[in-house]
Amino acid sequence: MRAPQPEPPIPGSFATPSLLAWIVNGKYVMSLPLYRIETDLKACGATISRQDMANWMMNVHARWLAKVHERMKVELLSHVRIHADETTVQVLKEPNREAKKKSRMWLFCSARCDVPVYVFEYHETRRKGVAQEFLAGWSGTLTTDGYKPYFNLGNPNIANTACLVHVRRYFAQIVKIAGGGAKAASAASVALEARRRIDAMFQGRLQVRRHGAGCQEGRPRRGAPPAHGGLRGDGLFMVK
Repeated sequence: MRAPQPEPPIPGSFATPSLLAWIVNGKYVMSLPLYRIETDLKACGATISRQDMANWMMNVHARWLAKVHERMKVELLSHVRIHADETTVQVLKEPNREAKKKSRMWLFCSARCDVPVYVFEYHETRRKGVAQEFLAGWSGTLTTDGYKPYFNLGNPNIANTACLVHVRRYFAQIVKIAGGGAKAASAASVALEARRRIDAMFQGRLQVRRHGAGCQEGRPRRGAPPAHGGLRGDGLFMVK
């Protein structure tokens, strides 16, 4: 008597789930190019070409990982806080595109205190339409750097907050140009005060992390003055 063979992850292929997982881990977690994985397999007595492995990776994405990606996006868009950013990437041998041209890898992720969800999307440009399409119909608070299109998505249900690390750099630069902290203090510099208040918020966040507090527990105690003072009202956080 023989038990029925389980359905393979890729019909017609001898690639097992464990083999595919090992290749995915090697390429995308350990950053090994397929030709090195090919050499490693050959040393173990297995002859699998990099072309086969490349086809497997595309097949795995089309059949399985694309569904995971879409489910993660649905989960992320159920949150009320989202962070977004993008960085340059270079893709070689991309159809109808010169190798020297830089594309963008976009990241949309949940806040630290929420269920961790990180959704990466590759696009050829940095156009604001990418963020508009991803966040279409969403409402909540979007935290980003100072890239202007993030603040002009045409969605009235999105509240924009700028990353304080980026905001602090501008204030610190003003203090530096003014001649340093001592000279800025003598001139009652608004930039110096803003930098100090942002530093105080960072320090408070570190204390919350040390105590392992969650979102609710991380709120300031009742009656305590906010670290940002009047900055939000002055617009210095670039909140729209």
